[in-house]
Amino acid sequence: MSRKKNVASFQFLLASLLAVLFVVPALGQNPSVYPVPPSPPLTGWQPPEAGPARSLTDSTKASPPDLLTHFEKSRYVETGRYAEVLELYQKLEKRSSLIKIQPLARTPQGRDLVVVIVSKDRAFTPEAAAKTGKPIIFIQNGIHSGEIGGKDASFMFVRDVVVSKKYAALLDHVILLVMPVFNIDGHERVSAYNRINQAGPREMGFRVTAHRKNLNRDYLKADTPEMRAWLKMWTSWKPDFLMDNHVTDGMDYQYDVTISIPSGLEVWPTVGNWVRNSFVPKFQAGLEQGGHVVGPYIEPIDEQDVTKGFQGGPSTPRFSTGYAAICNRPGLLVETHSLKPYRTQVWSHYDVIVQTLHLIAGNPAALKQAVTQADEQIAALSQKQAPGVQLYLAGKLGTANEPYAFRGVTTTFEQSAITGSSIPRYGSQPVTVDSLFYDQTVPTASPVVPYGYFIPAEWTEIIDLLEAHGVQLKRLSQNLSTEVEEYTFQMVKWSDRPFEGRHLVSSFSMTPRKRTLSFPAGTIFVPMNQRVARVAFNILEPEGPDSALRWGRFDSIFEQKEYYSDYVMEPIARKMLELNPKLREEFEQRLKNDAQFAADPQARLYFFYQRSPYFETDKDVYPVVRVMHAFK
Repeated sequence: MSRKKNVASFQFLLASLLAVLFVVPALGQNPSVYPVPPSPPLTGWQPPEAGPARSLTDSTKASPPDLLTHFEKSRYVETGRYAEVLELYQKLEKRSSLIKIQPLARTPQGRDLVVVIVSKDRAFTPEAAAKTGKPIIFIQNGIHSGEIGGKDASFMFVRDVVVSKKYAALLDHVILLVMPVFNIDGHERVSAYNRINQAGPREMGFRVTAHRKNLNRDYLKADTPEMRAWLKMWTSWKPDFLMDNHVTDGMDYQYDVTISIPSGLEVWPTVGNWVRNSFVPKFQAGLEQGGHVVGPYIEPIDEQDVTKGFQGGPSTPRFSTGYAAICNRPGLLVETHSLKPYRTQVWSHYDVIVQTLHLIAGNPAALKQAVTQADEQIAALSQKQAPGVQLYLAGKLGTANEPYAFRGVTTTFEQSAITGSSIPRYGSQPVTVDSLFYDQTVPTASPVVPYGYFIPAEWTEIIDLLEAHGVQLKRLSQNLSTEVEEYTFQMVKWSDRPFEGRHLVSSFSMTPRKRTLSFPAGTIFVPMNQRVARVAFNILEPEGPDSALRWGRFDSIFEQKEYYSDYVMEPIARKMLELNPKLREEFEQRLKNDAQFAADPQARLYFFYQRSPYFETDKDVYPVVRVMHAFK
């Protein structure tokens, strides 16, 4: 056989092998799939220190063989299954009295969701941890289970605390909680095709849960069983700091890690000041000294012209960092770079954990003081005298900006025959581009904080939601009549497509009105003089971006339940005109000024039905009312 035939035969065999390894499984999942092997994208530039990645390789060298992760044994290109990381933590628990694995719940597919407690004081309960006075640091991994570098990095770090003891001294000052994987069922949906924009690991989990829910949109609405279990842990332990490990999608650039940590209007000033002054500058400087390239978590305004600027924006409480903010806690979003190799991603996560713990352990009292003051001051807002205190609820990105030196890579744009438009092609040379950064929030809703809220006892779904978030509730022991503030709604619209399993209320207008109402014994009272008042505020105030009303939990109030027949309503309308000259004037003006109304017989009749005693008095009326003063 000739050399050309040998080569051709080898190429055929290789193509067949690739088809068996990659195409056949894919075709088994979806018969319309066309053959293509996994082709993960890869950055053309990395920080020089990513090559040796000394903190990572030193950790591997210091580890006993039986505690090495699949990630390390695969030469840093693969990640293990959930059973592996659970088994590794169980080995640590047997080896060290400083480790305790706490089961939280079973996932919908029957796997154990756990949190790992690491404490020098063996403070393995929330009560014992609180008595130590140490900050509780919570590290969360795998909420998007394809973005999984934090899982491997967290285990290696804990191993270096309790086995090699390289970082054992940190436990003198902090208590550590680690969730190895949050979205476990998604983690076990393994494929090389789950993350088209990510360079590794070779196979990884899926973004959403078995119910196809994105947990990082579920913090405030809490639809999923996984989030309900998480909230039980969160409200019991009350961590002082949250770290949420992700891997970002998007454009190529020099940064191997970008971060977001709310410090503006969405978080209380004592916490925001700690973030801006005590954490972020030192955090970024420390990582840069270790060879990392660190930047803010950003989106370009125009990817083809980055000189136009980049934007951040407020973090809403559907996300981990936004939820931590309304709980008066710093929430650090860590986004390693999807185009960097998996080894680099884990190296970045590992050093972020080390740097964060060092900073907090260096002055634990500062963090404790910031969150404690926030808890106390939030609880006192409702006690302020009239006219009361306004509190930020919702906002949008403003036009204020500051100079920003974007650390990108050489980029060209080529016309694509596929798309018919230009597509970026990223090079391997680092470049710095003078640009702008927009991250100032302009408030769009800042209601006055009420003394509390009344919720009818029959609205059990809302009551259960508040209780899941640790909001303290009371029940009226006797009937009560008092003045309250009530909302009525107009021009309510819903999204056309579902989002996270719900059709959101996309827009509305509302009118407050003062009324004296009677409330029966058993009515739920939500006092605002409590630590999590801002959580209740975001759930119950309709204008909140993730309010219960926005997520459709009050949709039934917008439905008309009774209807009239024309022949019944028309004589009633004539009688109403006869008895009410003011109504006659209003009707005639409407006919004169609104041609569409005048031409619509049903609209004309409905005009009278809405103003008649037959119309449903609770339609478009919010059943949750604001209590503006103390009562007996």
